[in-house]
Amino acid sequence: MSVPPIYNPVIPCVHTIPGGMYPGRMIRFQGTVPPGAQRFAINFQCGPNTDPRDDIALHLNFRFIEMCIVRNHLTAMNWGMEETSGGMPLVRGESFEALILCEPQSLKVAINGVHFCEFPHRTPFQRISHLTIDGDVMVNFIGFEGAQPPTQMYMSEPPAYGAYGAPPPAYGAPGYGGPQGFQAGIPPSSGGYATTYAAPQQRQGLGTGAAVGLGVGALAAGGLAGYALGGGFSSDSPTREEPQVVGFSESFGGDDWAE
Repeated sequence: MSVPPIYNPVIPCVHTIPGGMYPGRMIRFQGTVPPGAQRFAINFQCGPNTDPRDDIALHLNFRFIEMCIVRNHLTAMNWGMEETSGGMPLVRGESFEALILCEPQSLKVAINGVHFCEFPHRTPFQRISHLTIDGDVMVNFIGFEGAQPPTQMYMSEPPAYGAYGAPPPAYGAPGYGGPQGFQAGIPPSSGGYATTYAAPQQRQGLGTGAAVGLGVGALAAGGLAGYALGGGFSSDSPTREEPQVVGFSESFGGDDWAE
């Protein structure tokens, strides 16, 4: 049974993730960054509350001042270790597409058709129930892809895929061409992904995790044969790779998280 997409949500927003997260589930975001944007956040939460904030399994904070995408998690109102490598692939004033893919051992992120990062699960993915978005962003479309098998057995260890080399060219959910009528300057790669994915190109001058390779076999559960996925609000926690990231305030009400 397909899940209806969400069109043009009012930001800030809180939405239930129909069916929750499971290996093979992919969520697609399409939107535009305003010319004067400073930051916005996408959170995969373990509940709908924002003040006080429920636990966050994956916090993506797109910071246009620091030019990085912060990844983190929140447990009992305490932030974990930030990850900041990879730079900022989004451009103010332009449209974008972001994909978040759940795998047994991690959440993987692609931006505009290119693998960006991998965020190993710090919170069990089975707890994720809601997504929240706030900050300087206009979202046109949120799509839910990847059907959960009738009897899903989750692996405690990732399967053995054999020798892992560079991923093959092109990736994604076969047959998906984006929402009808969505033409507001979506990047060229968003017209649907092929059944394999492109090896992430090394970014010059960025953090060491900017071009992490991805496993190619964990999408079978959702019928997504391939992908370009491969690590937001901010926190006061120490930074794992780039200590220059600025901390956040102690307020947890919606946009008040942003400096």
